[in-house]
Amino acid sequence: MQKRIFWNFAGVILICIVVLALSFGVLFFRAAQTHERAAIRDKAYLVAGILNHDAFVPNLTSGGTRLTIISPDGWVLSDTHAGTDFTVNRGDRLEFIQAIAYGSGEAIRRSDTFGAETFYYAIRLQDGSVLRLSRTLYSLGEVFTSTLPALIVVTIIILVLAHVTAHRLTRKIIKPLSEVDFETTTVSAEFLYEELWPYIKKIEHQKHEISSQLMTLRTRAETIEAIIANMREGLVILDEKGLVMAVNKSVLDIFGRTKDIIQKNIQHIYRDPEFAQTVKKCLAGAHLETSITRNDRVYNVYLNPVISNDTFSAKTVPHSPYEDSANLQDCCGADMALFYRKKYESSHGAIIFFLDTTEQFKAETQRREFTANVSHELKTPLTTISALSEMIANGMIKPEDVSTYSSKISGHTQRLINIIEDIIRLSEFDEKKAEKNFDIFDIYELAKSVITALHEKATERSVAIKLEGQPLILKANSRLLDELMFNLIDNGIKYNKDGGNVTLHLSEEPNWCKITVTDTGIGISKEHQQRVFERFYRVDSSRSKKTGGTGLGLSIVKHITEHHNGKITVESTEGAGTTIICHIPLVQS
Repeated sequence: MQKRIFWNFAGVILICIVVLALSFGVLFFRAAQTHERAAIRDKAYLVAGILNHDAFVPNLTSGGTRLTIISPDGWVLSDTHAGTDFTVNRGDRLEFIQAIAYGSGEAIRRSDTFGAETFYYAIRLQDGSVLRLSRTLYSLGEVFTSTLPALIVVTIIILVLAHVTAHRLTRKIIKPLSEVDFETTTVSAEFLYEELWPYIKKIEHQKHEISSQLMTLRTRAETIEAIIANMREGLVILDEKGLVMAVNKSVLDIFGRTKDIIQKNIQHIYRDPEFAQTVKKCLAGAHLETSITRNDRVYNVYLNPVISNDTFSAKTVPHSPYEDSANLQDCCGADMALFYRKKYESSHGAIIFFLDTTEQFKAETQRREFTANVSHELKTPLTTISALSEMIANGMIKPEDVSTYSSKISGHTQRLINIIEDIIRLSEFDEKKAEKNFDIFDIYELAKSVITALHEKATERSVAIKLEGQPLILKANSRLLDELMFNLIDNGIKYNKDGGNVTLHLSEEPNWCKITVTDTGIGISKEHQQRVFERFYRVDSSRSKKTGGTGLGLSIVKHITEHHNGKITVESTEGAGTTIICHIPLVQS
């Protein structure tokens, strides 16, 4: 390409020079030819005048050669120019002085006769007089002036031709480059200059690398975006000013916001002064953790700054008294750590993570309540047993009363056994170890046996138990369903009014066996209805102690229902009674 460009433009320049030189040569040749013709005509007139002995040559062209004969003392003897002033002495003329002294002389000066620059040449004759020839120089200027328009036209034509030629050559040289398609996967070398081929190959290689990297980045971005969009956890990304750069749908759902919060302050998501202060500390470089409650849901909030130096620690602080510790905050406190981070680190924003811990919070709350309740439930009978046993052992009881106190000890011991058995049963359900052993039986007949077992207890409270429905065959665990109905009817008797009723109704729905237990007891208020299936939860603790319940009956009923892939609901009006409905699939899978 370099040689091609050089020779193309060198050729254009050479052609322009040659054409211009030829043009100038032709024009000046023609002008010089014209000038020479005029000079020959002037000489012819001069010679003719001399031969004819004329002192004046009337046909001499204006501006042509002028002949003057000057006497030795400087006076003009004859002159071919009609306007010559013979009264003026020419003895002071330079050419005359040189001719007298040296035989010839010449000079250029402005002529008073012609009013123009004139060339003079003088020769001393044998008689002592001087022959002087002169010619005005403007005739040469006329030659240049006469050729100037033609020269200008020729120059313009050459420039136009040079421009057109250069433009065509430029397009021809650039054409292979302009026709290269960098979007194609390959580039043919036949249309390129050999000097550019390595660069084209390099560009093509870089194009493939960039395309591959963009594809990788796009895939990663789409993957990250999909992950973030489908996260149940909330995610907010802030810049260094605390403005929202990105937010996922979970955060919008948590705080009930729309997507118009991008590039707005974090307080547009959650307006809480304490939370805003926590975010401010995080942007300053502190790793923080807090919790918030929204719509009866508990969220753990993790705030992490995005800093330029990931390895920053106490060891990186110059002249730090805490260099032995890797964790700056642990060794010098949050305030000092924040100071050092502001000084040595550069924060680029923060990432806020909202984790829904409602279930964990509830489980932890229930675990604490369960532990407290178990401790209380076990401590009460154990304390009574210990006290009674100590009294008997120390002889503080009359012999005739020993059997009475022993009966009380036995009753409390049985209560302990019942609590422990219920706890073990619940543990089996929690660990999915409860027995399956599904068999086919008539639940109506099973309900009769349960009612018979509780008949004596119901009679003591003057509570009537009714069984409604018809024979219904299902496949289930008969022992667990026996326990389910026993606990429901037993609770109906315990929390009923004297002379009240408990009704067990069995019915069939499509694919379901519906077990409904209704009592006319004290009922359950709405705020307690969602918690009656929790372990050891009691609506009225004082009444539960009187009835001797463990507080685990309904929890076991719920687990038995769920163990059979069923569902349980409660309907109750305080002071009017309670209805508990269990749906058990007719056929277990």
